Amino acid sequence: MKRPILIGSLLLAPACATPSREPVSVAESYARALDEGRLQDAYALTTDGPEGEAAFLERYSAAAARKERAAAVRAGTAALEARAPSLTLAQSGENWRVVEARPADVPRAALRRFLDASDAKDWKTAYGLLAAPLRARYTPERLKEDFEREPLAKERLRRARLALNTHVRVGAGEAVFPLGDERAVLLVLEDGEYRVSALE
Repeated sequence: MKRPILIGSLLLAPACATPSREPVSVAESYARALDEGRLQDAYALTTDGPEGEAAFLERYSAAAARKERAAAVRAGTAALEARAPSLTLAQSGENWRVVEARPADVPRAALRRFLDASDAKDWKTAYGLLAAPLRARYTPERLKEDFEREPLAKERLRRARLALNTHVRVGAGEAVFPLGDERAVLLVLEDGEYRVSALE
């Protein structure tokens, strides 16, 4: 089964969008649906996400949240990227260009930034590299407290750093760094950037 090309978390070929639609058009349709409160239409333009439709509808039930997300989507159209497991395209002016880098390089660099920030006790930076559900549960201060109190925190970071050298499975909106024993470091694609969702 052929994998879809992604733009951030947007699917280019959902039921109501044909594969021939321009990426900017899909992004604008998503932003407009949010602006107009048409959450079902907006959700139809996503890849369903890890939390599902109910969480999406709840997250954007408030007009302020929809407006903020729509503005962020529109702001991001100037730096759109289209991704597949073996290909990344980036917008350059009015044109699209092939990014000559392995797809695994981007999530690997994001995980390395998180680990370096954690090792340096730069909790503000580390917090900013967490996925949205974790950022909602933490603050930089709480992240610091948890890492300092949790006896296994250093071991988790050590294993995550070792995972940087493993084969990365890049899929639709996520990157998985296997740790063995059915555990893995998971990064998810949010607003065009990979963020840490789980360390194991």
